[in-house]
This record gives sequence, C-alpha cells and structure tokens, in this order.
Amino acid sequence: MNPFQINRSGSEKGGNHRLSFFSFLLLVFFAAVFSFCKESKPLSPEAEAGRGLYMANCLACHNANPKLDGAVGPSVANSSYELLEARMRGEYPPGYVPKRQSTAMTRFNFTEAQIKSLEEFLKQ
Repeated sequence: MNPFQINRSGSEKGGNHRLSFFSFLLLVFFAAVFSFCKESKPLSPEAEAGRGLYMANCLACHNANPKLDGAVGPSVANSSYELLEARMRGEYPPGYVPKRQSTAMTRFNFTEAQIKSLEEFLKQ
C-alpha cells in the first residue's frame, strides 16, 4: 500500500505524523539557513577601495576572508597602518612579534592612501 494512500478510515496512513515531521524539518532547515543570511553593512568608499586592493594583491597568500589564515600568509584582519606599511617594505614594526616568521611576502609600492584604505577594509 502506498504510504500516502487514503485508507478506509479516510485519513492518510501515517500522513499526519509524517507531514508534521517533514514540516518541522523544513522549518528547522530554513531557520538555520536564514540565520546565517545576515545582511552585511555596506563598506565605505575607502574600505571598498581597500577591498579591491586586497582581492587583487593579497589573495594568492592570504585567505579571501581576512579573519582566517591563508595557505601561506596569516590572518590579517585588524592589522594596523604601521604593520601594513612595514610589511609592504618587507619589514616588521619595531618590537612586533609576527604570527609566522616569513620573508616570503611580496613587497608592494602602495601609497599612503592605499595602505589606509587597506587598513579600513581589514577593520571590517
């Protein structure tokens, strides 16, 4: 007998309980999905410029999400201007203890404004 076939009493065999169970599962699924679909606040023009620099120059080593470690480079979220400016020259600021000792980072000739926009993006 088909599980959704109407029996002689006029109700579906197990239908009400199955329907309730599957409805519950569907509700839980959508609640979980939508809880992670938070609308992120738009970036400022300066942070958007920094995002562009990051995506074009940093993704080869760092994670697309700056809060996570990349394949080669560490997490760079919340990096200060001083650290970013020094790392662009292949150095570390005085007294800074790096997350990973590495000389592999490419040197970049970014302007002060570009470094500030990158810092702004990494603060997000």
